[in-house]
Amino acid sequence: VANLENGIYSSSDTFQLAYQMAKGLAESTLVPMQFQKNPANCLIALEQSNRLGISPMAVMQNLYIVQGRPSFSSSFIIALVNSSGKYDMELQFDEEEKDGKPYACTCWTELNGRRVSGIRITMDMADKEGWSKKNGSKWLTIPQVMLRYRAASFFARMNCPELSIGLYTKEELDDFSADKKKSKASLNEILSEDEVIIGE
Repeated sequence: VANLENGIYSSSDTFQLAYQMAKGLAESTLVPMQFQKNPANCLIALEQSNRLGISPMAVMQNLYIVQGRPSFSSSFIIALVNSSGKYDMELQFDEEEKDGKPYACTCWTELNGRRVSGIRITMDMADKEGWSKKNGSKWLTIPQVMLRYRAASFFARMNCPELSIGLYTKEELDDFSADKKKSKASLNEILSEDEVIIGE
């Protein structure tokens, strides 16, 4: 009997089983709009959920397409790290202010009593990288949140990339995007162009 334990692409039987599941999910009106009537999108969500060992619905609620690429929300990455059991405690955030305003954040935790840190993210970095220069940038309106999100995503990429499976966060891709029109690409289009490379 086919199962998904080794991945949905491990055999033709497994793929067929996953595709039948994807079609069933696509018929639901309870899944996010980008998955309704779209088995291909659901299939990608199933692959991601299988790799992470979590509910397909949880993946669907936190999977976004930005600049033609799949991405997770930063809050979802934080939740993945915190629930993984990999570290001794949940992610912590050392925050700094400058002139009474949020200025820097470092994400860290502990493993076997040893501190494990990500890199220090600052507003100067956001300015130099151009993250805060875009129209409608959240870096200008909610800098404390954005500092935390970026610190957490960098932490995950550096210290536990197996949890984020190589995907950038939605907030990162929003900052990196130079062409907003590309953000409307569907997973069907990505699949047709062989642009989805999960885990890289």
